[in-house]
Amino acid sequence: MTGLTEAANAGHVKAKRICVEEHWTNSDLEEITREHRLRTGLPLHQDGETQSSFMAETRKREKDFEAYRLPLMDGSGITMQLLSAGFPGIQGIEKAATAITMARRVNDYQSEIINKFPDQYAGLAAIPLQDPKAAADELERAVTQLGCKGAMIHGHTNGEYLNEQKFWVVWERAESLGVPIYLHISESHWSSKIYEQQPELRRWSWGIEAANHAIKIVFSGVFDDFPKTKLMLGHLGEGLPYLLGRIDQPTTSAVAVRKLKKRPSEYIRDNVIVTTSGNYMPEALICAISALGADSVLFAADYPHGSMKNAVELLENTPISDAVKEKIYHLNAERLFGL
Repeated sequence: MTGLTEAANAGHVKAKRICVEEHWTNSDLEEITREHRLRTGLPLHQDGETQSSFMAETRKREKDFEAYRLPLMDGSGITMQLLSAGFPGIQGIEKAATAITMARRVNDYQSEIINKFPDQYAGLAAIPLQDPKAAADELERAVTQLGCKGAMIHGHTNGEYLNEQKFWVVWERAESLGVPIYLHISESHWSSKIYEQQPELRRWSWGIEAANHAIKIVFSGVFDDFPKTKLMLGHLGEGLPYLLGRIDQPTTSAVAVRKLKKRPSEYIRDNVIVTTSGNYMPEALICAISALGADSVLFAADYPHGSMKNAVELLENTPISDAVKEKIYHLNAERLFGL
């Protein structure tokens, strides 16, 4: 319960604030999204026509790096954003050759933006998991040549998940480079009767899908083979901090069969980092800090889908100490990403 027993300060902390899950798009990424939705049968407007004006405004802000973004950052006391290409990103491409080309193009474009505003922006790389070796190589290029701080992966890649042995080369490269892999939510590639005629439940399914993906990674033994690797999850861990005991309960036989060295909850505590993106409930933040420790929680707003103002208010309205707030606002990000 790191920080929860310390006296909380009722005043607002005047600290550096680094947001670590902040999205952008451009015409290339919009075309990937359109083709992905047509190919997979997803609606072109994910929130329905009733919210199309809201989504149009969101897409406009997602393309921007100066007119909207910087004033909102200033108004919320945000020092820096860690940029990443928006969903579905490179994971939305079917063919490996196209994904390899587009990943380089996306990362180069992002690098140009960061070089223009080096004090306000850093970035996470997009990598073409359609070809795991090429993905590892692009991660290395993006980190060593473009200055990226890790990778952002939007869920599964054509129905394949990061627990599969074919992706070990990516985990190995991430560990050798000392950078984390951020697993973002995505559309599920499976369907269930429970979602029929209730499209609003699709948003709920995204977090469930990400949590299941993370647990698959834990059970795969990735963190036994690459113990220094860090996996990042948004939305304060997609519910996993609340379920650590439950995750351990039914898995004794699975742990034995897979010859894991630790309980699943231990890997989550040791190898998983969570961010505040899009989850602005103080109760959830307290749970994440209690379950994982204050060193494993980072600040994020999920811009432009989430509000920078709401993200700041979350920390300011949560009864935790100023020292813990500073860790979450910037100290943990500086340590993890070398900022």
